[in-house]
Amino acid sequence: MNEIPDIRTDYYAEQWEVTTEVEISGKVKEIELYFGFQESFPYTLPDVYFPSKQFGYLPHIESQGGKLCLIADGASYQINNPYKLIRYCLKESKILIEQGANGINVDDFNTEINSYWKRRYDDEPKVSEHWLIYESFPIETCTLRALLYKQELLCEERSKTIIRGLLLSQNEKKTSIERYLKRHHKVEEMDVLFVKSAHVPHKAPYCLSLQNLLDNTSSAEDCKAIKRYINTFRGGIIVFQLSETSMGGIYIDKVNTVRKGFRVDKLTACDILLRFEKKNQALEREYGDLYSSYRIAMRTAGEEMPKQSFMIAGLGSIGSNLTYFLSGWNNTSFTLIDEDSLRAENIGRHLLGFQYLYQNKANAVADYLFSIRPERDVRIYDYDFRRVFKDNNGTLNAHTALFLCTGDAMTEKFVVDALRDGHITLPTFILWLEPFGIAGHLIYINPMQMPKNFTLYKDENSMLYKYNLLAPTEYIEHPDRFTKKDAGCNGEYSLYSGNDVVLFLSAFYSHINQLIQQPKQSKCYRWVGNINLAIEKSLELTVETSSVIPGNVQELPL
Repeated sequence: MNEIPDIRTDYYAEQWEVTTEVEISGKVKEIELYFGFQESFPYTLPDVYFPSKQFGYLPHIESQGGKLCLIADGASYQINNPYKLIRYCLKESKILIEQGANGINVDDFNTEINSYWKRRYDDEPKVSEHWLIYESFPIETCTLRALLYKQELLCEERSKTIIRGLLLSQNEKKTSIERYLKRHHKVEEMDVLFVKSAHVPHKAPYCLSLQNLLDNTSSAEDCKAIKRYINTFRGGIIVFQLSETSMGGIYIDKVNTVRKGFRVDKLTACDILLRFEKKNQALEREYGDLYSSYRIAMRTAGEEMPKQSFMIAGLGSIGSNLTYFLSGWNNTSFTLIDEDSLRAENIGRHLLGFQYLYQNKANAVADYLFSIRPERDVRIYDYDFRRVFKDNNGTLNAHTALFLCTGDAMTEKFVVDALRDGHITLPTFILWLEPFGIAGHLIYINPMQMPKNFTLYKDENSMLYKYNLLAPTEYIEHPDRFTKKDAGCNGEYSLYSGNDVVLFLSAFYSHINQLIQQPKQSKCYRWVGNINLAIEKSLELTVETSSVIPGNVQELPL
């Protein structure tokens, strides 16, 4: 059994060394390939290695170890003839090596620069991949503001600390993303030089010394800017654009400019890096991605969706989980309203958990949204909706929609009256679950198509919803069957599970999504939930159990 050079011998069940021939510049050359077979072969193709550098660095062959990229991830193939698969891998390997050595596919280096730039060549330092550049690349050479912060990566019982960096324009006002980083991390700032006219060689290796960088910078003014920056800071970080969505760069550690035989301050940092033993030293290379809302939108939906602004009042079990659904829009701002704090007993059905205990729910959900997309526009009000309405009536109606998830009958009545009187003029969704998840309700009110003198209740005295599945007698005569109290004066809560919340919102979200995009006539929707539980508990319903099907959504007139 042969061993693949520089590869873990215990990774493969079997390893082969294969001697074969390729045609390079019209001449036949002998090469050695190594095949590594995993236990899962033929469901997994063998890995093929060409560790020799006899033809230099070639496209689609890793710089360390020489593993060939033969087939796209996720590709499928027939497994009934394993030897045919091996012959296929051998044939494709030879073609790939011949194309690379003959310069046929050299343009692939540039096409797939992100992959090749992140690889190590020769004995250079490891490439640092922990950078983001915010929103867009500068249109000219300039200094950028770098926010550096530590992040702990946990792996079983070990932890690793890495330094991440976010690059911002010097003129950028403090953004949500900067506020988020400074709230959660100790942030240090430094100046980084962006060089517009710097570019990389047309093929690997991409090792860079300072002289290499200057040779690959087409503007004389940019070369002066590079030297001026290095001499000012005696080192630093210099970056440039690699592709439409990525950047490359180099890191220069602090340079000691004191040398024997020279007067103090006679030599500059550039003198040391360009004239002495460090002249050809490969510097640590940097890699970063463009981070922008537009790029994320194009990478997901393929377009930036129409801008939406959602107001959610009530960030309990329904409102918090609804936020998760609505955050799927890639061009959305949020206004979050809730005066309560997250308690230990809440986390069984809330979007958030242990990390956010005793924080205001609106602030906690906002932090969750920022943790995913810190550039979001999120406004927070940690008091009740009626006060928000009083203080912000003008801005409230500028939202796309209002989602009322308080579960509080008086707040719902306040909103309905404000809609009827024309004080609220935006489409409004009211959502809640009945106890035990027997049923869930969505009321959609389009203020432009609102029936006169409508009501949501069977009567104004009881304020019981007219389309409840649980009979009024159950609510009036047996309230203790559906709600419980904790040891506080405001500790009453309804009984239903986190699973009920997910089923309820999943059933309704397609309707919500459609109504956001195409407002229609006001309507009520009822989701049929745990009917079997109602039968088991002998609960009286307003309809015959045979007339409703669990999981169905019914449309009812407002």
